[in-house]
Amino acid sequence: MEARNRVALVLGANAGQADLIRYLGERGWNVTACAHRPGGAGAKLANEFRLQNITDVAGVTALAREIGAELIYSVSSDIAVPAVVEASAALGLPYYFDRALVALLDDKAALRAKLNAANLSVVPYVRAHAIEDCAAWSTYPCMVKPADSQGQRGVAKVLAVEDFEPALENAIALSPTRTAIVEAWLDGVEISYNVLVAGGQVIVNEVSERLIHGDHLVGVPRGHLIPPVEVDAEVCIQGAELVEAVTTLLGIRDGALYFQMKATSDGPRIIEIAPRLDGCHIWRLMKLARGVDFLDLSVRRLLGEDVVADAIGVPADGVYELMFQQAQPGAVFRSGDFPKPADSLYHEYRYDDGETILPINGRLEVVGYYIRKRP
Repeated sequence: MEARNRVALVLGANAGQADLIRYLGERGWNVTACAHRPGGAGAKLANEFRLQNITDVAGVTALAREIGAELIYSVSSDIAVPAVVEASAALGLPYYFDRALVALLDDKAALRAKLNAANLSVVPYVRAHAIEDCAAWSTYPCMVKPADSQGQRGVAKVLAVEDFEPALENAIALSPTRTAIVEAWLDGVEISYNVLVAGGQVIVNEVSERLIHGDHLVGVPRGHLIPPVEVDAEVCIQGAELVEAVTTLLGIRDGALYFQMKATSDGPRIIEIAPRLDGCHIWRLMKLARGVDFLDLSVRRLLGEDVVADAIGVPADGVYELMFQQAQPGAVFRSGDFPKPADSLYHEYRYDDGETILPINGRLEVVGYYIRKRP
């Protein structure tokens, strides 16, 4: 896909968007990145950086019109998706998903209600605006999180009733709509599916194992594996079938999605679905392990190309791991504290030496990552 002198607007300038900005730049696009604050790995790679709140639809639309954008996209940010869709629709540019689907996937409680009603990945839950909404809740442990917030902010595993109200109040406070979702805790290994739908058919349905830190950092990943190690192949197939059923239920014709699940004793259960590529660079792990360039396929399909033939990969010839190098927010980054493994197939830092590590999830931030084939 060569695009000499074509103009793209990328919403966000973090490390996830840096992948997209680099990809477009290598293919001849003139890329403007925008974000609500300066800095970020993507800002350094773009042809131009502009200060612009990526949730401001009118502002994003005006900026795209000003620069003559032929593509507006964002790959790893939930909050950017509504503006991508609205601005693209207003300017007659290509986009994935309609407004109603984006709104549904942004509302974890509404999505859970729809899945439960269809008897798909059933999980007990309650939507809460205040503690009074949870008067009948008595299931512990449980998961409490904002119903419409990105990443791991406000996510807590609650073990006992005395810890419930503080966790709920925190989740509500971090929700843009002051709404939390309380769900039964799911025991099991976490797995993810990177999914591409083209013409109503799922053409990529790649499963990976999501490595986590534990209860002290609930929801924060430490890495990913392809293929999964702690999950049976049959369970992975069940998860892939669940993806197919859900995309059919939602009427998805085209688009890239990220499914997070847990492989429970009752089968795979969906945690969340995002209408975008993941924020963990799993596309690069897929490319090295299976020969499938998910980022390339997602962008090309968005532009209307037939990518079915290129979506067929090869079996992984071993276990490939993507591992994060992580540090506390507010610390000063020093690359010497995070050496590149000698056997890495890919490695990059998200910061330059001397830069302050920004709070993203506020607990443990990614400062770099590497991919290697496990010995």
